[in-house]
Amino acid sequence: MISRGLKVAYGVGEMAKGIEEAAVNLFVLFFFSQVLGLDGWIVGAVMGVALVIDAVTDPLMGWWSDGARHRWGRRHPFLVASAIPVGLTFALIFDPPAAGPAGVALWAAALLIAHRLALTVFFVPHMALGAELSADYDERTRIAGARVFFTYLGAAALIAGARAVFLRPSDAFPNGQLDPAAYPPMGLAYGVLMSVVVLASTFGTWRSIPTLPRAAAAQSARLRDFVGDQLAAYRNPGFAALVVSLLFFFIARGVALSLDLFVGTYFWDLGADAVALPGAALLGLLIGSPLTAATASRTDKRALLVGGMAVYALLTMTPPLLHVLGLFPAGAALRPTLLATLFLSGIAGAAATIAAGSLLADIADAHELSTGRRQEGLFFGALSFARKAATGVGTALGGFFLSAIAFPTQAEPGAVDPALVTAIGLCAGPGTALFGLAGVLIARRYRGDREGHAAVQAALAARPSPRP
Repeated sequence: MISRGLKVAYGVGEMAKGIEEAAVNLFVLFFFSQVLGLDGWIVGAVMGVALVIDAVTDPLMGWWSDGARHRWGRRHPFLVASAIPVGLTFALIFDPPAAGPAGVALWAAALLIAHRLALTVFFVPHMALGAELSADYDERTRIAGARVFFTYLGAAALIAGARAVFLRPSDAFPNGQLDPAAYPPMGLAYGVLMSVVVLASTFGTWRSIPTLPRAAAAQSARLRDFVGDQLAAYRNPGFAALVVSLLFFFIARGVALSLDLFVGTYFWDLGADAVALPGAALLGLLIGSPLTAATASRTDKRALLVGGMAVYALLTMTPPLLHVLGLFPAGAALRPTLLATLFLSGIAGAAATIAAGSLLADIADAHELSTGRRQEGLFFGALSFARKAATGVGTALGGFFLSAIAFPTQAEPGAVDPALVTAIGLCAGPGTALFGLAGVLIARRYRGDREGHAAVQAALAARPSPRP
């Protein structure tokens, strides 16, 4: 068992990821298309370029940190190195120069790529660190719960601050999210916060360094060895099923998040309260995280994963579909019913996300038993890529969809063709749910339980040589 203070110190660093995820998936497409006037396909293409780079750097970062030999251990040198670049690049994303459409597009591409590279240096080693803090089956779920809780606390802090401070309605912009002057100070404030929480987590977990596994030998620098280790990881059927299912789950979330402001502003006609849509889901994630961690010992992790994905998909699909069919509550009942549904979807999403992180730590143990190597970074690097790649694909799909239906840029609510408004709602609801349901079908192929993990731990403990 590890102390609650150490869990909090570890988890707080994930606020940086939550801020980034909410900002990139919720505000970037809206900011560059509806506020600055870039075509949706351009923003989607920018996200696609960042995705290609992430495809290499996330697993590579995990593999590199697995073999790092430093007096600060395998993970902490990277956490220290990432702190300032993470915050600085985030602030600059939302402060592009007045350089015309081409210049703004290049700025978006350069800064998004730089920010995601900086975040990779922090996020992948940090996730691997969480798997190293405990080998206990249930404790790992509580550690994953802390990570998920603080991730979405960061996202909630961004959304709450955006609505209450930076994107407030004004006489010039009754919908504050359309005010271009609001975004640079928002980027700066949250960039500083990202750097602060990264440093707080880094030094808050510093005392754990002597107890963490260390690299038994220097890491090979050969690309062939990196590729070989990646292929070996994917030959594990449990790992392959988990990562592919999460790809579909996070694509669903990426599309939904990228269109949330569009849906709230144009489909549900919520005005300045459009930001409340992702806020309701985030509240569910925040409450669902400790709830899942507290009750996980009574539930199988696989059931949490599959059930959470299925309920999330169902609740994402239902409100827009029923609204189009004229069956969703209207008038004064619309907002509370909509927000309650999204709140419940957040609880389901928390269960799936926590279960996935905890299962991956168990898979890393089984990998150590079969290969003799501790490679949490390799596995969590692949998970990080799956998460960032899928949400990037989701955001790109959202941008391409807007261009495909010729949704107008810088459009005034109430002045858009109703057919286009309906199309946005169906894409953000039933369209995204299809990806989530595909993830459910694949996740059902995962095999692994508490008894299997106990057998792996017993075999590791019985080895004649100590664990590195």
